[in-house]
Amino acid sequence: MSIYKELNDLSLDVSQYEEQELTSLQKKSWDRRVRSKIRKRKTNNKKKYAGVAAAFILAVGISISTGTVTFANVPFVGGLMERLMATNADENADYSPFKTEIGATAENKYGKWTLDEALIDNGRLLISSTFEPAEGVKFNYQMHPMPTVLMNGQNLTSGTAGQSIKVHDSMYTVYNELRISELPIGETIAFQIRYDNLDWSIDSKVKLIENPWSFDIKVPTNQLAATSETIAFNQDISLGNGQSIHLKNMVVSPISTILYYDWTEQSNHIAFKIVSEAGVEILPNTAEISAEGSYNRYVPIDLKAEKYYLVPFESSENPHAENPGNVPEQAIPINP
Repeated sequence: MSIYKELNDLSLDVSQYEEQELTSLQKKSWDRRVRSKIRKRKTNNKKKYAGVAAAFILAVGISISTGTVTFANVPFVGGLMERLMATNADENADYSPFKTEIGATAENKYGKWTLDEALIDNGRLLISSTFEPAEGVKFNYQMHPMPTVLMNGQNLTSGTAGQSIKVHDSMYTVYNELRISELPIGETIAFQIRYDNLDWSIDSKVKLIENPWSFDIKVPTNQLAATSETIAFNQDISLGNGQSIHLKNMVVSPISTILYYDWTEQSNHIAFKIVSEAGVEILPNTAEISAEGSYNRYVPIDLKAEKYYLVPFESSENPHAENPGNVPEQAIPINP
C-alpha cells in the first residue's frame, strides 16, 4: 500500500491543538518555496508528485503515528528575517536575494538549536534561529541568548542585540544582530557562530554552558554589493557655539540606509533625520553616539524616486555637556 493511500485512510485529530491562521507573508513565502522546489526537480512525473507531497507534509507539520495524522503546534517555518525587519520597513519586503538559508541543527543537554537564516547588511550580521529547550530547562521570552561570532577567524564584533519570541511552550524564535564594522562586502564571508549562554545581561554575570551550540557558515555578499550605493560627504557641519560634526558617508541598500559620522560627545547627542523633497521625515530606527564613531540607521530610501536631505537635530541631552548651544536649522543634500 502506498503512503498516499495510507494518508487517505488516516483520521485527523486536531481537537487538542489551537488553530493557527497563516499570515499573508507566510502564505507567499510557502508558495514561493514549494514552487521553487517543484521547478528545481527535473524528474519524471511520479517523482515530481512525490516531491510536492513531501513539501506539503513538511509545510503543515504532519506527524504520522499509530494511524493518526495530527497537525502539531509548531511554526510553519523557522525564524524569517522578514519578520524581524517588518517593523522597520515594508512588511511585504522579500530579502531572499540577500539572505542565506542555513537549516543546521546542534543539540546538547540543554536542548536543540537550529540556525535558520543569516543576512548581512552594511555594518551588521543578522541571525535568526530556533531554540527547543530540553525537558526541565527553564527558558522564556525575557531571556536573550547572545552568540560569540568569529569572522574569518577573528572576533570583530562591536555590539550585539537580541530578541526571543515564544512560539509555544517548547519552542522559541531567537533573533540576533551583531555590529561588525569591517565587513568585506562583495566577498563570501566565513563565520563561526557559537551560543554558549541562554541569557545575556549587562547587569548580571553570564552563566556559560558547557558543550555550546556551534555552527560554521559561509555567507555571500555579492548581491548586497551590487545593489548598494555609497554617498561620500567628507564634510564638517557647523552646529553653533564653535562646534562642528564631521559627516563621513552614507550607504544605501535595499535592506537599510546607514549614515556614518564623527561626533566627540562634547555637546548634546546629535542625530540626523532624512527629509524627502515632498516633506516626509524619516527618523533613525537605531543610532549610536560614540567617540569611536557614530551612526544612524534608517529604512531603505529610493534615491531615484526623489531628492533627500539630512537634517541634524538634538536627539538627547549629554549629561557631560557644558554649554551645548542650539542646533541651527540646515539641510544637507543627499542626492542633489
